[in-house]
Amino acid sequence: MNNIPSIKKMIDLSQDIYHLCPVLPAFEPPKLDYICVGPRDGWKLEQITMNLHTATHMDAPAHMGEFEKTLDQFPIDQFQGKMVLVDVSSKIAGEQIAVSDIIPYSKQLTADSIVLFYTGWGEKRAWTKEWIYESPYLSNEAARYLIDNQVKAVGIDHFSIGGTGHDNEETHRILLGAGIWIAEGLQLNDTELLQGDWHVFAMPVKIRDSSGAPARIVALQWTCSR
Repeated sequence: MNNIPSIKKMIDLSQDIYHLCPVLPAFEPPKLDYICVGPRDGWKLEQITMNLHTATHMDAPAHMGEFEKTLDQFPIDQFQGKMVLVDVSSKIAGEQIAVSDIIPYSKQLTADSIVLFYTGWGEKRAWTKEWIYESPYLSNEAARYLIDNQVKAVGIDHFSIGGTGHDNEETHRILLGAGIWIAEGLQLNDTELLQGDWHVFAMPVKIRDSSGAPARIVALQWTCSR
């Protein structure tokens, strides 16, 4: 019985959703309305209108028009795995994340790996040109390298794994075409994530036939080996 794992530490990797929070500029920002107000109505009830790729969210292959697999078609055990945190916070604005940035972590890449890229742009989240247009982004070559290593999923602390440049569509096509999911809009600045082994759980809202969904994504450590 002593070998049964329990949770030692848990860190939230998710960003807040709130009224008019920053999103991809082509999208309408979320709108939060109050249907019932507690002191007046006896209940408090909110209504939110937003697209499914807002704040911390997950992309399914169906996010690209030529692929069919939606997020609700994934077995739920595909939404967890061993975290591989790739620290690329030294990247300058608009710089590619290259294969050479991932090679130092190559021994950690397995079919159970969820590879997360820490750029520092999660802390820059705001309606600014820097946050929207100047984030570091995953190059097409690096995306192919991850697919060649058969990782389970990929994530980044910006609203788009491929940034907002002309390579963005192809980066998504490479990753999603391999049948994996992508997590975007993460918060990865907790320094504890750089120490020890972490496991990731990503729980998307269960929406039928969805190309993506908002998600609560967390990292945790176990008290003993699993």
